[in-house]
Amino acid sequence: MKHKLLMLISCLLCVLAAGCNDDKLHEEPDGKPAIEKTVAVVLPMENGLSDHWNRIFTMLSYNIDQAFSDQEKSVKLNIEYHDESTENLEELAERLAARDDIYAVIGGLYSTSAKTLAATLCRTGVTFMTLATTEELVRAFASTGNLWAMTETDITQSEVLLSKVVNYGGHSVALIANGNDDYGKTFVDWFAFQANELGLQVNGLYTYTGTDISESATNAAESGVDYVICIPSHIEDIELIVDKFNGAGANAPRLLFSDMGYGSDVIKQLGQKAEGIEGVCFGADPETGFDVSYRTFFGTDPTVGTAQLYDAGMLLAYAIWYQELHPDMTLCDSLRKIVDGRDFNMGSWMGEDMRNVVNALSSGDQPYVRGASGWLDFDSKVYTNVLSTTYYNYKVYDGRYIILDYNTADGGNRTDATLAGWNWKATQMQEFGAGASISYGQLTGHQALIVATSSGWSNYRHQADALAMYQLLKEHGYTDDNIILIVADDIANHSNNPEKGVIRIKHGGENVYADVHIDYLLKDLSPDDFCNILTGKQTAKTPTVIEGDEGTNILLFWSGHGFPGALCWDELARGMTPEMMQNALSQLHAKNGYRKLAAFVETCYSGSIFEQCVGFPGMIFYTAANPNETSKADVFNTDLGVWMSNRFTSTLLENLTNKSVISMRDLYNRLFINTVGSHVMVYNAENYGNLYNYSMDEFINLN
Repeated sequence: MKHKLLMLISCLLCVLAAGCNDDKLHEEPDGKPAIEKTVAVVLPMENGLSDHWNRIFTMLSYNIDQAFSDQEKSVKLNIEYHDESTENLEELAERLAARDDIYAVIGGLYSTSAKTLAATLCRTGVTFMTLATTEELVRAFASTGNLWAMTETDITQSEVLLSKVVNYGGHSVALIANGNDDYGKTFVDWFAFQANELGLQVNGLYTYTGTDISESATNAAESGVDYVICIPSHIEDIELIVDKFNGAGANAPRLLFSDMGYGSDVIKQLGQKAEGIEGVCFGADPETGFDVSYRTFFGTDPTVGTAQLYDAGMLLAYAIWYQELHPDMTLCDSLRKIVDGRDFNMGSWMGEDMRNVVNALSSGDQPYVRGASGWLDFDSKVYTNVLSTTYYNYKVYDGRYIILDYNTADGGNRTDATLAGWNWKATQMQEFGAGASISYGQLTGHQALIVATSSGWSNYRHQADALAMYQLLKEHGYTDDNIILIVADDIANHSNNPEKGVIRIKHGGENVYADVHIDYLLKDLSPDDFCNILTGKQTAKTPTVIEGDEGTNILLFWSGHGFPGALCWDELARGMTPEMMQNALSQLHAKNGYRKLAAFVETCYSGSIFEQCVGFPGMIFYTAANPNETSKADVFNTDLGVWMSNRFTSTLLENLTNKSVISMRDLYNRLFINTVGSHVMVYNAENYGNLYNYSMDEFINLN
């Protein structure tokens, strides 16, 4: 490795000494034809970043010449730069997708930008290689086959950050993040779940919206926790956070930043204030020598995404050659063949290594490809996410970044993890004993109250899930006389819906809007009206209510948004409080209006409501998340641009369809295992009875 580095550096320095300007290290070989392809690169260009991107492709161009030195033809990438920060990305994506000369697009350093680009590029069949790391991007566009994420998602980065806290001996942790942008959302979604798994105490989720993070930063600085994980959206956010924590004195928690804290632009903008900033960032595998080479012949540190950008271009160069050898192959199929290779190790990213790969491909072999960032292994199902990423544990010292440590994920298939579950610890599951001995009277009737508390096309999944639950109950013998359905009813005939009058919860699934009877529109009711319906209190606004007695089993299903300590009601962010829900259940109990009540609540932070609603006999509450966690969407439809269902609900429906005899305990077990990214909770089990002996049959089957 050392010999190869010296050779490469020597060659590059010779070219530089010959009068090269603007980092241009490469001239076309005389007389050798080149297969030229245009690659659009969409990245931020401000604060000197354009120089970094140009240097990377200069290195790559030089190494490509070396790679094809034994071949009669060469490959040339014609790089077309676009500024991610200033261009209208929706319009840019449309233009690029319409051009026949665009071979592929690389870009999207910021997650929101990548999502905008992917929505058009992936849908129209353009290969899109991104540096963005938001988990939702991968889940949304993996099924298209056109998205190639060059790092693991921020699920892994969040896990690495929290692991650092554990390694440093921390016991309590808090989070600062923008809950409204795609980048911060992954951390908000997974932080509390992972902290719980690692045995850390979560003492605060300080989320903010817009650009003002002052209050969140102040509260976090005064929280008293050991560590605060910081997920800034912009460099300006870093400066404000640092100022707040410096002003909090010696007792302020220790800060750990995400990859937003790493980059030459951070030091350039913050100057002295950047000193001491610490965190983790995805980067190059130290064994490849990429960072050393970059610093040697450019005299500066690489910025965030440097190694991954190089690898994206390198893979495209290989794919161009593979298509030359196999003209019937598409670009994506060629990329899959290349990353599937396991014949032998051909080195990594340097020209000599690349020449070995090109020669092996020309001989019909399938070499094991390694890049600047490490082994380029992708999941074997959808080929979307690289499976192993190296993370720097960085710190700013004396105006430069020093690397304190290197961290890698466990190499597990994280794309599959978001779909099927990962290393669950059995100790995290709730344990239920035999339960109190409770005597129940004869079952004489059933009532169901189903509500979706959001509106608008982007919230498609909430109404879809509520309607799917409605259809399931109808199939099992319920009639409209014993179901009360509350929805906004604004998506079936929405202008974005290509199938008017059709709503589905999965691709090709049944129309859950068929023959539906809606009792109330969401806009006509308030949380107080909901409480009246549940408790059987008829008013001018609520003529149809739950009419239960001591022989009635009541099934409650609620789908929507939530915040810590509140369930949203359409535009009311804090619509239903724990006190309101507890009071309604108390009234229902006082009037003997039920025999048993089972509630299934699909919202973020749903545990924060129902942990305060315990003590009532015969009631049991299943929540999609514990008090500190978000719940997770499931099944993204790229054509509609929406999530079709939620993970907790899709699992619930799957286990109730023709399986309603499942015990209450087994239902919890299946919900817990399959609801990835949050801890499904059960509240008030001690006042319900033996969960092993009681089943969902008495709530579902009327036939």
